[in-house]
Formats: sequence, C-alpha cells, structure tokens
Amino acid sequence: MRQQFGMNQKMQQRMIMTPMLQQAMKILQLSTLELKEWVEKEMLENPVLEEESEDTPATAAEKASPTDPMSAPPGEQENADTEALMELARQRHQTDLVEHMKEGDRFESKTWELYNESAEYGESSDSSYGGRESSAGDQEKRDFMEASITRAQTLAESLEWQLLLVTRDEKQKTLGKVIIGNLDENGYLTDKVEEIAEAQGVSVQDVEKILQLIQGFEPPGVGARNLRECLLLQLENKKGELARKAYLVVLNHFEDMEKRRYAIITKTLNITDEELREILAFIATLEPKPGRSYQENETKYITPDVSVRKIEGEYVVVLNDEPVPKLRISSYYRKLLKDKKALDGKETKKFLENKIQSAIWLMKNIEQRRKTIFRVTEAIFRIQRDFLEIGVSALKPLTLKQVADMIGMHESTVSRVTTHKYVQTERGIFELKYFFTSGLESVDGMDVSSLSVKEKIKDLVSQEPPQKPYSDQKIMQLLNEQGLTIARRTIAKYREELKISSASQRRKL
Repeated sequence: MRQQFGMNQKMQQRMIMTPMLQQAMKILQLSTLELKEWVEKEMLENPVLEEESEDTPATAAEKASPTDPMSAPPGEQENADTEALMELARQRHQTDLVEHMKEGDRFESKTWELYNESAEYGESSDSSYGGRESSAGDQEKRDFMEASITRAQTLAESLEWQLLLVTRDEKQKTLGKVIIGNLDENGYLTDKVEEIAEAQGVSVQDVEKILQLIQGFEPPGVGARNLRECLLLQLENKKGELARKAYLVVLNHFEDMEKRRYAIITKTLNITDEELREILAFIATLEPKPGRSYQENETKYITPDVSVRKIEGEYVVVLNDEPVPKLRISSYYRKLLKDKKALDGKETKKFLENKIQSAIWLMKNIEQRRKTIFRVTEAIFRIQRDFLEIGVSALKPLTLKQVADMIGMHESTVSRVTTHKYVQTERGIFELKYFFTSGLESVDGMDVSSLSVKEKIKDLVSQEPPQKPYSDQKIMQLLNEQGLTIARRTIAKYREELKISSASQRRKL
C-alpha cells in the first residue's frame, strides 16, 4: 500500500481549556482566605488592578483640603505650584513636635519634667524611667524578660539537655543523641536496639545502658519500646500499695487487661472487683504518650465562606466575601491607554491591553464564583432544611448529582464549590461536603442519611449498660425495631468510623 501526504478539511467539536476557563476553575475551588491571598498576589503583579476604597469619588474629593497641595487628587497634583509644595515640605520638616505638643491644651508640666529627666538620665545604668532609681523588683522583672525563651522546647532538646547533665563521656553523648533521634513524637523508640548497635558499631549492652539512662529522664515513660514498657516505667516511680498492685497487673496481665478478662486478674491476684476497679482507675491516670506535652498543636482557624441565617422565619443564604478585596481597574491606566501621545510604542500598548484584559477576567471569575457558591448553598439547604430545624438526626441522603440537576450545572462544578468551603449555621460550622451523605432505606420507604444512623449508634452506645455493652448484632436489632433496615456488617463499619471499640473492649467492671 502506497503512502501519500495530503491536506483535508473536517469539522469537529472539542473543548479547549482557555486561560480564562482555567482561572475560573482554580478560583472556584479556593476558600475565602485562599482567594484573598490570590487576589493580593494578582494586585502586586498587575498594576491596573486596585482595591476599591470605602469613600466614593465625590466623598473623597470633599475630604481633600483645597489649601493643602499634598492632599489633592493625582490629576491635580501634577498642576500644583512647585514652590508651594517645597514651602509646605520645609514647614513640616522644621516643625518641632515636642514644642508643638507643649502648646496643646492637654499638656501637663509634670509630663515635661519626666521627659527631661528621662532624656538626661535614661542612659544611666542605676536609673529607670523618669530618673527614678530602679528597685530590685524592677531589675528582676527585666532579667526575667531578657531570659524568656521565644518558643517552646521540643522533646529532643529537653532530653539532650538532660543527657548533658548526667554524662561527660563523648561516646555516651553521641550514642544518647542517636537514641533520642530515633524517638517518635510520642516519646517511643522506633528502631530496634540491635539495629542501633550495628549502625553505631557498638555492643547491644552499650545501647541498652544508655537507653536505660534516657528512660530515667523527664517526662516519665520516655524511651519505651511499647505501651506496656511505658506504663511500667511510670509505675516504677510510684509509691504505695495501689501502685505496687498496678505494676503487677501491667507486668503479668497486660493482655488480660486489654481484652477485659477481669476474672482472670482477680483470681490470680486474689483481689475483689472493687480493688481491681481502683487499680484500673489508677492505671488510667498514667500518660500513654509521654511526648504529647511537647507537641505544638497549631490551632486551625476557619473562616466560613457562607452563612445561613434565619430572618423572619425564613432561612437566608449570606456570602462572607468581606476578606476579599473589592477590585476595580485603575482609571489612570484606562486614560493612559486612550492617550496615544503618552504611549511610547506598540509594546507598551499591548502590555496595558493584556493587563486590563487579565483584570477583567479576574473580576468576572470572582463574581461567577460568588453566584455559584450562593446557588449551590441555597440548593443544599432547600433539601436539608430539617437539619437547621432539628439537627443531625434529620439529615437526608444527598448526592452531588441531585444538587447539580437542581441548579443546572455539572457534578464536577458542585464538587469544586463544596470542597474546602464552610458554612456557618445556628448548629455550628460545617464543611459543605458534610451534607452529602449516602442513604439507608427505612420500613416506611423513606431514605435515612448515614450520618443520622451514626448518630443513633452513638446514642445507643452511650446508653448501654457498662457491664454488658451492646454487640453489633444487638445494635442492629435495636435499629430494626426503630424501622431502619441495616446489616450487621454496616453497623461494624459505622462503629469503626466513629472510633467506637468493640463490645468486649467497652465492657467495664
């Protein structure tokens, strides 16, 4: 078959991702705070973008003083008298602020005396503000402020500092720092002793010796290889008969304690159920994660993108776009683009045209984002109105397709709008994704949200008898009696998602 080249025309439809469309998709999935950062960055890169001021042009003109050339609008500043500007600048530069302050009505002579004294004696080491002799208390406060640290100490820094206090041997210091470096954020040793010994070229006994030294540091329980060892290290420092019995329980019956086999413990130790209850309560006071106190938990602040308020019996959707700067195109650059004499070439004109077009796209996309968020939120709470009235138990099953069909948009658009967007309601702040849940069928044919089922499971577990907690089968039967058709494996799945232990682990004495 002979190959040949040729030119043919054909028509086809395809979607092209233009820069404007890409920007619109990006802006749509940004939260309010992320959009604020985006807009501020664009304002730095695009000179034609500027933030709208609260004052209208007329109000701003009224506030400007006609006698002060420095407060004149930009257009009038160019025509201002140069000599007047220079004279005004000289007057401002030569003004003695202190003398001007002395002429004020609220000025007191005592203040001026303190000012002179502090200026004369402020450099002296034996004086404080106003020339007064500093007391020992003032000096102590200054020393405390100078010695104050600027950040919290980490677990590794604390342990290394304690290591330097107990040993001067360089080999022990090096090995100790290696062991400390292998502790996780909770204070547990992650690597095996044999591996550390092989990597450092020392014996296992040397590593064990330094590890025992570190295990004696603060916080108690640090350097343990598992939870059992962690609890034993803490109990070793406790005194009293109760601590001794707790030590024996953790040492010899740790697995029985985990699996709630209390009968074996009471029989072996020859103690009563009441005594075992006291022992378990004492063990519960120990810290399972010694390094937790050194962890810096950053507080994550959430700014709701939209809020739903009840006004005169109706729920109203209100957008929270106050953090985002209100944009406009600079009038100066618009006039400059029309002035052919001011433009020195085609490149300058093309640059301004591109920047103005980019600014228009940005403002259109931000406005489109506002409208889309409003429509999606309104559609969600048109279906989930009962949630606002009753709570989580009244949530209905909802899918992205349902909302997309209601507002005439694609599912992907609804997904972008609801991702990382939060709504403030009278029942708290929720992510918009929270209201999209799967459903279960009830006896009366009505679908029930999976979140409401989880809420029912939590309520049943909280009300169960401690000595005989409900099994998954029992919870299924109780929900079936309430009219919900649900399988036992679904109960187990929801229970794990709620981080609720099994019935055997929830059992108490």
